[in-house]
Amino acid sequence: MKEHIAKAKSFIFSGTAKDTGLLFVGNWLSAIWGLFFTLFVARAMSLAEFGIFSAAVNLVNILTSLSDIGISSGSVNFVAEHHAKNDHEKANEYIKAAFVIRLAIVLFLSIIVIIFSNFIAPTILATKDARIAIWAAIIPVFLFPDMFFPPIMQAKRKFLQSTIVDNVFYIGRLVFAFIFFLLGRLNISLAFWSFGVGFVLELLLIVHYLKLDFLFAKPKAEEYKSLLKFSGWLGVNRIVSSVSGKLDIQMLAGISGAVATGIYSIASRISSFIIVLCGSYSAVLAPRMASFGDREKEKKYIIKSTLALVPIALLIIFGIFIANPFIILAFGTKYEPSLLVFRYLALAQIPFLFTAPSVTAIVYSMKKTVYIGAFSFFQLAAMFLLNFYLIPKFGPLGPTITYAVTNIILAAFTWVVVIKHYWVQAK
Repeated sequence: MKEHIAKAKSFIFSGTAKDTGLLFVGNWLSAIWGLFFTLFVARAMSLAEFGIFSAAVNLVNILTSLSDIGISSGSVNFVAEHHAKNDHEKANEYIKAAFVIRLAIVLFLSIIVIIFSNFIAPTILATKDARIAIWAAIIPVFLFPDMFFPPIMQAKRKFLQSTIVDNVFYIGRLVFAFIFFLLGRLNISLAFWSFGVGFVLELLLIVHYLKLDFLFAKPKAEEYKSLLKFSGWLGVNRIVSSVSGKLDIQMLAGISGAVATGIYSIASRISSFIIVLCGSYSAVLAPRMASFGDREKEKKYIIKSTLALVPIALLIIFGIFIANPFIILAFGTKYEPSLLVFRYLALAQIPFLFTAPSVTAIVYSMKKTVYIGAFSFFQLAAMFLLNFYLIPKFGPLGPTITYAVTNIILAAFTWVVVIKHYWVQAK
C-alpha cells in the first residue's frame, strides 16, 4: 500500500501531472465558455428550439469526428516521434500531409450534407427548415482549425499555446452570443454565426504560434501512407465512434422530438466535463506513451496514471450530489427534468474515464490499433440497438443506460488487453 501511495505522490509532482493540469485547466475553461454559451442559447430559445439547435450541433460533432478518420492520432504519433529527435523538417511533412487529408474530407462531407439538406433536416434534426442542415454543414469548416492544430501543438509539447488557441475560439463565440443575448436578439441563426467569429480569432493566433511554416513542407507519398496506415483502425474507430457516441441526441430528435432532445442536451452538455477531462488526460499521456519504447517503464506509467484517476472519480460523484441548484439557477425551471438525466449520465461516464490509460497504452505503446477499431463495430451496434429499445421506453433516460452498459464493456475490454500484454505475457 505504501508503495502505491509513493507512486501516486511521485506522479502528482511529475511533469506529466503538470502538463495534465495545464491542459485540463485549459480544456476546463473552454468547456466553461461552452457551458455559458449553451446557457445563453438555452435561455434565449424555447425548449423545442434548443432541441433543434442541439441536434444540429450534434450533427456538426459527428461530421468533425468523421473528418478525422484517426489522422489526429497519427499526426500526434509521428510529430511527437520526430520532434523528440529534433527532426523538425520531417515533423512538418507529417503535419502538412495530415492537414491536406483532413481538410479535403471536411469539405467533402460538408458538400454532401448541403446537397441532402432537405432530407437531413426533417429526418434527424427535428425541423423542416433545410437551412439548419446547411448551417450544420458550414460549421465543421469553422471548427477545422480548433480540431486540427491543438493536437499538433500538444505533440510538440506546446501545451500552453494549445490551451490558449483552443480557448480563444470559445471565448470569441461566447462574447458574440452574449452581446446578442443582452440585446434580446439571440436566435438559432446568430448562434451559428458565433462559430464563425471564434474561427477568425483562433486563426490569427494559430498563424502567430505556428508561423504555418509546415505549409511549405513537401511530404512524399511515404508520409501519406504512414499516416493512413497508422490511422487505419483508428480511423475505423473514429468513424464508427463518431456515429455511435452521438447517436443519443440524433436518435432522440428522430424518435422523441425536439423537447426530449432539449432536456437531454443540457445534461449531456454538463456531463461533457468528464469527457473533457478524459481527453485532456489522454492527450498528455499520448506523447509519453509513444516515446518510451520500454515495457517496464510503460507498465509503471500505466499504474501511476490509473491511480491518479481515483480522486477524480470521487470528485465526479460529489458533483452529482450538488448539481441540483446549479442546473435550476443557471438554466431555469423549464430544464429541471435534466437534473435526473445528468446524474445518471455522469455516473455512466466514470468507467469511460478509466479507459484513458488503457486505450492510450494500446494505441501508442502497444501499437495495436486493431483492438480499438474492432471494438468500435460492437460499440456502434450496441448503442444503436440499446437506444432504439430504450429511448421509446425511457425517453431522455434511455441513452444514459446505453452509455453505462457500453462504457463498462469498453473499460473491461481495454484493461483485459493491457493486463494480458504487460502482466500475463510478460511472465
